[in-house]
Amino acid sequence: MKLSKVKYDDEDAYYAVNLADYDAKLNSTDGAPEIIKELRRATNEVILRQAKKEGQRVVKVGVGTKPPTAKVRGYATFLSFIKGSGLADLERKLGFRAGVLQQHGAYIYHVDGLSLNANNIAPRGNTDWSAGVTPRDLDTLSKESGVSVGNHRDYPSAIKPVLQFAILEEVSYVGEPVFIKPGGRV
Repeated sequence: MKLSKVKYDDEDAYYAVNLADYDAKLNSTDGAPEIIKELRRATNEVILRQAKKEGQRVVKVGVGTKPPTAKVRGYATFLSFIKGSGLADLERKLGFRAGVLQQHGAYIYHVDGLSLNANNIAPRGNTDWSAGVTPRDLDTLSKESGVSVGNHRDYPSAIKPVLQFAILEEVSYVGEPVFIKPGGRV
């Protein structure tokens, strides 16, 4: 994982960006110890096995103000972790800024599990690690840069975290995106 700090335009504060979310090559384990390669392979295998399991669904959640897209990429989880959640609970589970989904609704994309493979996904821990960045990563980046670096204000650490992973390139989804209106449930 390669991290960078970015300064907010409107204040003297910085947030961490996981550059590996934007460049699949940065997710490579080339040159890593064999145990790290094995851990990545095994983690990806678990994610893919669950994604292709009968009755299981990978979902991507988007803020309702953004129009639906033809394909999806970015952070995803499994429907079983969020099913039945209201929008406030969804914010707490996924690490969205409080109120953003409650005010604007959310699109739920049911990702085509067959479009996922070991090369287009990467584990990102739980949603209490915004952008997959651990507290240790934030501390290290802060020390290296000489300024305090935190999570992005729109994507804070989740209060009720669930498993997350990154879809590194655009993939298909099944059916139409489901719009959850303010006050609705997944």
